[in-house]
Parts: sequence; C-alpha cells; structure tokens
Amino acid sequence: MLFALTLRFLRPPFHHLEMGTLSQAKTIGGIGSVLAFVPGASVAGWILVLIAGKYISDETKDRSIFNNLLYAAITVIAASLIASFLFFFSFGVGALLGALFKNPFAMFGAFILPLVAAWILAIVASLLLKSSYDKIAQKLNVGHFRTAALFFLIGSILLVIFVGVILILVGLILQAVAYFSIPEQLPQAQPASPAPQGG
Repeated sequence: MLFALTLRFLRPPFHHLEMGTLSQAKTIGGIGSVLAFVPGASVAGWILVLIAGKYISDETKDRSIFNNLLYAAITVIAASLIASFLFFFSFGVGALLGALFKNPFAMFGAFILPLVAAWILAIVASLLLKSSYDKIAQKLNVGHFRTAALFFLIGSILLVIFVGVILILVGLILQAVAYFSIPEQLPQAQPASPAPQGG
C-alpha cells in the first residue's frame, strides 16, 4: 500500500519531463552523483540522478531503465519510513516488555527489528538499481555503471558490518564517473562479422 501510494505520487512529475539528451543526462547525472555526497543535498542529488535516468531511458527507448531507478528510489523512501515507524513502535513495545518482565533483551530486540527491515529493503533497492545500471552499461557502452551497481549491491548486503558503508561510498564515486563518461550520442551497433566461407 505504501509503495503504491509513493509510486502514484512520484511518477507523474518525472513522466511530464520533456525528452532530454544524453549530453544533458551526462551533466545532470554527474552533478547529482556529486551532490549525493553532500549532507543536506543528497536528496536533491538523487532527484537529479532520477532525471538523468529518465533522459537515458527516453534516448535508448527502454522504459525499464527509468522504471527500475524509480522503483529503487521508492524502495529507499519506504525503507526509511518503515524503519522509522518500526523503531518507535518497537522501542515502545520493547520498553514495556522490558519493564514488565525485567528483560533487557526486549529493549535490544526493539532496535534489531527496524534495522533488519531497512537492511532487507536496501538490498531490494540495490537489486533494482543494478538492473537499471546494467542496461545503461549495455546501451551506452559505459562499464562504470555496471561496476558502480555491483558495489552498491555488495555494500548493501554487507551493511551489517562497517565495510558495507565503504563499498557504498566507492559505488557513489563510480556512479559519478559513470555519468560523466556518458557519450554525446548513442553508440552505433557494430555490424555482424560475415561468417567464414568453407574452402
């Protein structure tokens, strides 16, 4: 329900964007990727990345590129909202159970539940992002997109340990490099080599 409502709210503004060019996607996506590092500006940065994804999707005529990016963004938003709700709900329940049964582990469980929920949704978002970036890498011949997506995915899986955060930061750097590496025009398909003729 939450996912559907968020999708209904976010999809129309992006789908009313005028068709952009790969050059615009390169600039907007690159700037957005850099802003994603800046505290307080990361949300604006990811919005620019979504706009760049829309332009790439239009240029390549592959709607799944933008759709998967949008679904990834919605999943992250849902993860934040659900984790926040579960944190306060579980904290209240955990405090009540801890007071009633004198069990300190009840309080500990109150912190674990929202973290697990957010972790699972982060992995789902990374899978959606990887699906989109793998297609961009294939369509534009920019392998950095595929590498960045892989770092995001592995980093999300390893978020339970600190190394996951480092891998996600590396993924953000590679994402910026990928967007700034976008060509001005769509790469031309290579003609198939003629089959060798038998003697």
